Amino acid sequence: MLRAFKVIRIFLVSVMVVLSTISWAKTVTGTGHAKVGGDMENARDLAYRRALRDATLQANVRVTSTEVANNGYITHDNLRMQSHAEFGEVEIVSESVNDNVVTLKVRAEVAQAPFCTPSKSQNYNKRIAVLGFSREKMDDSTLGGLDAIEREFPQRVALTMSSYGGLRVQPATHIGLYPDVTNAPSRTMPDYTVAELSRIGRDLGVQYVISGVIRDMSHKGEYKREELLIQPLLDLLNEPEPLNRRMTVDVYVYEAYSGALVHRSAYSEEGAWTDSEFSKAGFGSQKFWSTDYGVAVERVIQNVSEDMAMLMNCQPFMAEILQAEGQQLRINAGALDGLRPGDTLTVYRTREHYEHPLRVDASMNRVQTTVKVSQVQPHFAFAEITGSIPVMQVQMRDLVVAW
Repeated sequence: MLRAFKVIRIFLVSVMVVLSTISWAKTVTGTGHAKVGGDMENARDLAYRRALRDATLQANVRVTSTEVANNGYITHDNLRMQSHAEFGEVEIVSESVNDNVVTLKVRAEVAQAPFCTPSKSQNYNKRIAVLGFSREKMDDSTLGGLDAIEREFPQRVALTMSSYGGLRVQPATHIGLYPDVTNAPSRTMPDYTVAELSRIGRDLGVQYVISGVIRDMSHKGEYKREELLIQPLLDLLNEPEPLNRRMTVDVYVYEAYSGALVHRSAYSEEGAWTDSEFSKAGFGSQKFWSTDYGVAVERVIQNVSEDMAMLMNCQPFMAEILQAEGQQLRINAGALDGLRPGDTLTVYRTREHYEHPLRVDASMNRVQTTVKVSQVQPHFAFAEITGSIPVMQVQMRDLVVAW
């Protein structure tokens, strides 16, 4: 008998994420398939789980899945959702078995919680720079001529993120962050990273920096070597045998002023590369996006963009103090960032800690005062210190923060 999973709750394990009450619910359908392999109950159970996974994708709930195969059969299937999701009633709409494959179609009510609780920082627009993504395995891009992926992939992420509200996204894909790609982000070189992030943040006028490493674009299988000499001619007559190709990306988010790494996540998809070994389609070309692998890469881009947009919505708003004269301040944020006269912000100061010869850490320390915005321009604003001037004198390069 199929084990009916009436309610499944799975939580994202991630820093700075606070989940609250259910924000929406929708009814969706999903379909799952599984090879019987001599055990109908286990096959139906696996098909049911895959149908639920498909339903969550229809509801735009992020799913991370790991499957382990042995001799063509799934021996381990791990399902995790990158959100606080809840299934209500789940109804099996249809079930069939054809060619030793069981197919289940389910109808389910899926609800999802907001990514974080409402806060004052959500009243303001976060300024973000998306840097170039480094490649760990340079030879991976040879197939298809995908060398431009280091700049084009993050460029597309930045463009997609810009469609979300509350963000001012600036692509800076000409800038790379990691001298040691394999070990990025390494804690043996944060002195370089902190200084570089601080410089990048101030040069670009952003609060957060997103960078990444493209870990894997390899493919499974090989082209038939004896056919290589006549492969271009064969491609005109027949479609080449597809190769399954990976797209694995690590994404890192830094707070620009202190250089602190505030979030890291990994994404992986696979798709069939149907072009020949001689193809130079190029990353981002129409031919590239028309391949199954291009569709898989686009899924990664959409997932990264959506996750980063939700994450930024939960982060504090920060702006640098450009000028401080007595109780009068000029800050590096204005009407375009959502500031309005009368807004109150808290003053913080960044401090570097040299606790190890090869490592420098940074922290933000509260200066015991608040400021009130008095006048707003498009790109900057004036504010006044409320109350008496604190013992820690407010100065240039201090930060005003809304949590």
